[in-house]
Amino acid sequence: MTPPGQAVRRLVGAALLLTTVTALLLLAGGWYFAGQIRADGLATTAVSTPDDLTVVSVAGAAISLREAPRQPVQPALRRPAVYGLAWPTGTGVLGAALTLDRDGSVRRSLEITTGVPPAVGSPARLRRDVFDTPAQATGAAASEVQLPCAGGLCPAWYLPGASRTWAILVHGKGATRTEPLRALGAVRAAGLPALVISYRNDPGAPADPSGSYRYGATEWRDLDEAVRWAQQRGAQRVVLFGFSMGGGIVASFLEHSPRGSAVTALVLDAPMLSFRRTVEFGAAQRSLPVVGLPIPGALTWTARTLAGWRFGIDWAAIDYLDGRWVRVPTLLFHGTADETVPIATSDELHRSHPGLVQQTRVEGAAHLAAWNADPQRYNARLGSFLTAQAGR
Repeated sequence: MTPPGQAVRRLVGAALLLTTVTALLLLAGGWYFAGQIRADGLATTAVSTPDDLTVVSVAGAAISLREAPRQPVQPALRRPAVYGLAWPTGTGVLGAALTLDRDGSVRRSLEITTGVPPAVGSPARLRRDVFDTPAQATGAAASEVQLPCAGGLCPAWYLPGASRTWAILVHGKGATRTEPLRALGAVRAAGLPALVISYRNDPGAPADPSGSYRYGATEWRDLDEAVRWAQQRGAQRVVLFGFSMGGGIVASFLEHSPRGSAVTALVLDAPMLSFRRTVEFGAAQRSLPVVGLPIPGALTWTARTLAGWRFGIDWAAIDYLDGRWVRVPTLLFHGTADETVPIATSDELHRSHPGLVQQTRVEGAAHLAAWNADPQRYNARLGSFLTAQAGR
């Protein structure tokens, strides 16, 4: 029979061993997933969509497409929404209506915007952005201007308008100036001059000194320069648009800049208002390598803590969910099927400012695809909101 004291010592030893092993596993796993936070969230590489579609046929204004062999099904192709399409010799716009053919392909209308029609067998890819230039989005050409940013110059598009209220549009992480163009038609119809900006780490723009995206902590200064540029050219009021991470940049600008007093309204589309919540949301959709089990909350916390230490992330400074910066009428769009930014964060912003924030939840829309899901509804909501602001 084992003496009681020896049994206790064995139990204590086993508990210490288990605690040590658990701590080591958390540290090792946390170090690995902190690297994933760096790669997925901070690295300044552009987000690209693979050519995972194949052109089956082209007949007049219709095209049939099929997901490439051995590729996962692309839900967007089978979703009744408006998307851009790109192929080696051109680009176009796919209509929302679709037909499923017997051979498994998807037939939709196609309006060619650049280049020549695709050949049968050509690779292709969907484009959420739809438009490449302001002229495609509005029928009006824009001026290319250069704005001060990050110690250099950042390119922007400028479209004139009759109003003294200007619209300044800010895209999200890994995207370009083409991302906000879907909203530009309603902006122009309301008579607002528009400035579609780029910022540090964008193609053709200087890099942030950190070499990383900072979720508004530094990018707000580039927006500040854009507002100053608009004011110098007659802007008396400003409506800021923030798309995804652009929403965080807008929030940070309003927290830090004395020019924030010129802002009379906000438009937010799937705004990333908490990098922490976005990371946690992404982790909840992933699984552990090899074993395939869900990622434990303790591991996510450890990874986030290590990422803050390794990569200089001030998680509290780039969390804008307290909404102290919301002081003007705000129009908010968010898709219920967003797998990138949790719609719960937009819900919270709306609940905390029910008198200022008008929320439009778009059923079944993916990240930044509220316009794609129903352009007419999106433009109508946005247009009426902007018309009211332009008349102030």
